[in-house]
Amino acid sequence: MPLSGAACDAPLSGAAVIDSALSQTLAQFQGAFLALPSARHPRWLLPMDAAGGRVPGGLEIYTPYTPMARLGKLATQTLLRAGWRGRRRDRVLLTARQPLALEKLVAEITGEPRPMFALALGTAGRYRKLTAQAMRPDGEILGYLKFPLTAAAGARIRHEAAMLEGLWQYTELRPHLPRVLHAGLWEDGYLLFQSSGPAEAAGVEFGPAHEAFLRRLAAARRTGQAGERIVERTAERWRAVAPRLSAGWRELGSETLRRAAAGLRGAPVDCGIGHGDFAPWNTRAAGGRLFVYDWEAADWDAPLGWDGFHFDVQVASLLGRRGHRLPPPQRAPLPRARASFWLYLLHSACLGMEEQSPACPGVDFRRQLLMTELRCS
Repeated sequence: MPLSGAACDAPLSGAAVIDSALSQTLAQFQGAFLALPSARHPRWLLPMDAAGGRVPGGLEIYTPYTPMARLGKLATQTLLRAGWRGRRRDRVLLTARQPLALEKLVAEITGEPRPMFALALGTAGRYRKLTAQAMRPDGEILGYLKFPLTAAAGARIRHEAAMLEGLWQYTELRPHLPRVLHAGLWEDGYLLFQSSGPAEAAGVEFGPAHEAFLRRLAAARRTGQAGERIVERTAERWRAVAPRLSAGWRELGSETLRRAAAGLRGAPVDCGIGHGDFAPWNTRAAGGRLFVYDWEAADWDAPLGWDGFHFDVQVASLLGRRGHRLPPPQRAPLPRARASFWLYLLHSACLGMEEQSPACPGVDFRRQLLMTELRCS
């Protein structure tokens, strides 16, 4: 374990949290940190200075969206600004195996000789990663580093790096994108270092800035695919997860594919660049312009409209804001839009099951929504 304890510094604990991959990744950092919400159940590590005080900007790695979470962050920020140093048992000390290796890389790229890091440890799952927010000592954010903690996460982060490099070729998209500062093998794994964007959260309401961004994304690269091909792509994903589902789920999936196939038969579907996880927590805003992070699930040939569907469904399922908009795609009659929406729901449920389990709230929400959609159509 690359964590050493001192008189007032507790080692992180809990086998469910500190697995070998996370332990090896934490070995690349050094310094004193405050573990939140606690050292026993850490989700974030905030850097502390030599005197044991807070480093400005560390808590910016966490952007809450529910009222209770926002209140909790505000209270924590207020306490830290007032000089609170956290509970003694929640202060941890990280000791790097190779001191300054990561600091040297960040210093060479950014010009900051003494970078500091706030860490988000991620949640257990197939795509778990550690995210480090690189900062100057005054709290100015330099960028974000992603370290995969599983093989599947490694593939996704490599995909994100490739997507960002490709997207950067579209000049009109650059104001909306982080830039790849470094990507490649690092230690025994992979590292993606990307630039930061605006600090302001974009909010949970789908507004003009979201609409403008999706229009610009659609205009950058537009392709067409037969409706039957979109159905088959979704069916392939469905067949991979269906055997472990209940009979009711399997019947619902089959009926969704049947009706979607009927609705899209002989119809071309506009496709193009899709973000894949277009949601409030992956966006920032500045001057009415949207800045979009986390392109791990992006696709060059996604059905246009699915990002908008995803935004609404994620807000409804994870933030409790029930109801969704169903705007018809441009120049397409409503039945085709609805069939595309059904396919999105099934495709998205498959992704959730691949990542977590059939019983996770987001998957169940999509199942209930599909049942309602098919019953009312």
